[in-house]
Amino acid sequence: MLSLAFLGALAIAVLVAHGGSAASGPTYNRDVAPILDSKCASCHRLGGIAPFALTTAAEAKAHATGIARMTRAGLMPPWMPGEDSAAIVGRDARRLTRGELSTLGRWAANGAPAGKASDRRTTPARPAGLSGPGRTITVAPRKAYRPHAAGGGIDDYHCFVLDPKLKQDAFVTGALIRPQRTGIVHHVILYEAAGAQATAAVRLNAASGGRGWTCFGGPGLPFDLSASSSLTRLGQPPWIAAWVPGHTTNALPGGTGVLVHAGAKIVMQVHYNLIAAVGPDRSSAQLRVRPATTALTRLETQLVAAPVELPCPAGVSGPQCARQRSLQDEVNKYGAEAAFVPAARLQTCNRTLADYPTAVGAGTAIPTTCDRAVTQRSTIYGVAGHMHLRGRDISVVLDPGTAKEQTLLHIPAWDFHWQDVYYLQKPVEVGPGDTIRVRCSFDNSKDAQPVVGAKQLTPRYVLWGEGTTDEMCLAMLSVASG
Repeated sequence: MLSLAFLGALAIAVLVAHGGSAASGPTYNRDVAPILDSKCASCHRLGGIAPFALTTAAEAKAHATGIARMTRAGLMPPWMPGEDSAAIVGRDARRLTRGELSTLGRWAANGAPAGKASDRRTTPARPAGLSGPGRTITVAPRKAYRPHAAGGGIDDYHCFVLDPKLKQDAFVTGALIRPQRTGIVHHVILYEAAGAQATAAVRLNAASGGRGWTCFGGPGLPFDLSASSSLTRLGQPPWIAAWVPGHTTNALPGGTGVLVHAGAKIVMQVHYNLIAAVGPDRSSAQLRVRPATTALTRLETQLVAAPVELPCPAGVSGPQCARQRSLQDEVNKYGAEAAFVPAARLQTCNRTLADYPTAVGAGTAIPTTCDRAVTQRSTIYGVAGHMHLRGRDISVVLDPGTAKEQTLLHIPAWDFHWQDVYYLQKPVEVGPGDTIRVRCSFDNSKDAQPVVGAKQLTPRYVLWGEGTTDEMCLAMLSVASG
């Protein structure tokens, strides 16, 4: 005769084997799927930007230990802004609550049981698309382009002319940029080329037989300094939209739009980084547009860039540690204009080489900053930061060192693979007398060097440069003037 204790133990074993537990612990279908479906599946799905899917019980169980570890460490779902950043739209949708963290941890520790299929009440979220009033326009290059590096580098900046065929001025209220080959696309920027700039873009494209042109730095169009905002764009044409790794925000804040003029062309600049792979690419974009007569607030992108001067770490010497050698390397890779950029960054930020170290100890952060005075009344709706592979920390601060100081965005643990534009829950009004500061810190130690072709690069003097293995310190602000 079987004992009651034995029967009880057998019942527990059967429950666990079938996805339950005597203590009614979390199961995938009832408790875990709602968390993964809402906060993970838009990336972790077949064809998504994540390396594996988390849309079924079997997929989640295969990664249960990693899910518990990465969520407990705060590394997933990726939410880069620090707690000292301003209140940002969508923060709660990307972060896990204490209860959700507890559920994932207990589920993984209990063997990641599936539970009853009938308990599942949710479906995996899809990547954010374009919605709302208006119509959608799809633009893409006429044919695929096979990127190739020049000057001994591993980067290719290429510009394509796209025609939205706008017969009237229109507002773009959202943009979904689709890099075809995410393994080599470093970033995509859509510029508006109107008037003389449109004519120049068409001419450059025709000269290549319709295949586009090399465009390190900017799109290579004539400067238009007639608009007051041209200097805050560092001389570049107006931005329409952009994509970087980790980008998920496709819609502008409600009631806003970016104006594109009738007859304008779109220049799509694609930065290809060829560290890992090479192959043909035909990236495209979808734009949600509304007539310019719609009562929308017009947004523009403004840029604040700080110098980058990263010497070799202490104890490392050689010709690669000479600043002049690095400057010449950039000229060889990106053209003669590259020689002027580091000096221009220093000058516009009122800095000199004496403000930067000549050598640093292992693991020592190298900071840089730049302040830009606000010259007209405007409202800041969104903010983003950009660095490359040696970046460690970036912040965008309003009125630093004053009683009005406010951190708009702080990313304390920079990750090149998770970048985005962050829209403020309460847009911030600024005007003459205010200052915007971008601050970055970098690690140029031996251990921080990028890996190319499975080999870590030798430390060198690093300047502001167009390549992924160079560096940048850039703040991007989405602003309405007036």
